[in-house]
Amino acid sequence: MRSKRQEQIFAFLRHRLPLFSSLLLMLLFFMPINSVQINFFRPAIGVICVYYWRLNRPSLFGWLSAFCIGFIIDIYSSSPLGINTLLMLGLVGAVGWLCRYFQTSSFSVRWLIFSLAALAFTLSKWLLLMLYFTCWLPISEIMVGYFSTVMFYPLIAAFNAWLAHKFLPPENINEQ
Repeated sequence: MRSKRQEQIFAFLRHRLPLFSSLLLMLLFFMPINSVQINFFRPAIGVICVYYWRLNRPSLFGWLSAFCIGFIIDIYSSSPLGINTLLMLGLVGAVGWLCRYFQTSSFSVRWLIFSLAALAFTLSKWLLLMLYFTCWLPISEIMVGYFSTVMFYPLIAAFNAWLAHKFLPPENINEQ
């Protein structure tokens, strides 16, 4: 039988599972690749995880988790500090506001809504980067990343759903 302290530690870790799994996935996808062409194909795993966890487990994934993910992306990427953090917080707010409308919908509807949210995220980031650097940035590379993000959504969502079913308590689970 576990002690009360062990139970508290396990409860803490279960409550932080969405954040920890998102950070782990992001670190795996941030591995350096020695090809410029493949780097443009890198999906935005942070966007996928923030959308998925906020939609399915809003009580476990809130503003602080999105801030942490955005801050880690800002530190790793070459974008100015704060852009990804701001956009992740905006994504959490938008998904939190809209989740009451499509939380019980099918996977294909969620994927369609995700593709629209990821498009808004990508275009907003592109505009903010152009404003910051005061020059025109080509949209072609950014759109390749967008399409790879939309293509990777089912794989990352399936992994997150597996984690939720395996390690999180079964009450109020709204996975696909």
